[in-house]
Amino acid sequence: MELSGSQGIDQRFAYPNWQGPFVWYGGAQGDHKLDDEFVVIDVETTGLEANKGARIIELSAIRTDGSGKPLDSMTTLINPRVDSTGAEFIHGISLEMLVDAPTFAEVWPHLAQFLSGSIFVAHHAKFDESFIAAEAEHAKIEMSMMPGLCTYRLAKDSIVETANHKLATLSTHFGLNSGVMHSAYDDALTVVQLLPHLLEINQNTRHYTNTVLQVSGPTATRLLQRTF
Repeated sequence: MELSGSQGIDQRFAYPNWQGPFVWYGGAQGDHKLDDEFVVIDVETTGLEANKGARIIELSAIRTDGSGKPLDSMTTLINPRVDSTGAEFIHGISLEMLVDAPTFAEVWPHLAQFLSGSIFVAHHAKFDESFIAAEAEHAKIEMSMMPGLCTYRLAKDSIVETANHKLATLSTHFGLNSGVMHSAYDDALTVVQLLPHLLEINQNTRHYTNTVLQVSGPTATRLLQRTF
């Protein structure tokens, strides 16, 4: 039985039929078989918990059709105007690098275009979703509920050959080009490559809601994009 917010399940993970702040996660018993594109998200942050004040400092979104190839992408540093970027030794992002970076509110119109009409995907998706939701709240942006998948959850439910279901482990298992760990773009691109393997294994995946238009709001005045 698929559960939403029930007792006895590990709330760190996006179980099927789990409704987050703006993502309703799919599973085998959903009502909708969607053929829409996916948008894979990865964020680098100042800490581990958005509800305790940690903020996004880098965000990558890659649009894909599930074939393992990117169709379009955006990657940007984000300036949350805080006094520390957190574990710089992990993500390599300093305060100096954020001085001229846009805020989340300035990035949002472009990100909204990526999210609109797509299925949200991330590895440990509740983590990335929680940070985007928190940044949206800071910026007074209202987001619409959209369908989503967590590649960690899909892997954990279907792959028994690996010691764990970390992204690096799955990348090695499937022979993917994983790039630089804790780079938002490289991690998102690894998930793009991982996704078709998981969709092939989990062919009965369905969704509980249709894709939506995320309202973009005012046009961004500046957008700092890093080219890879």
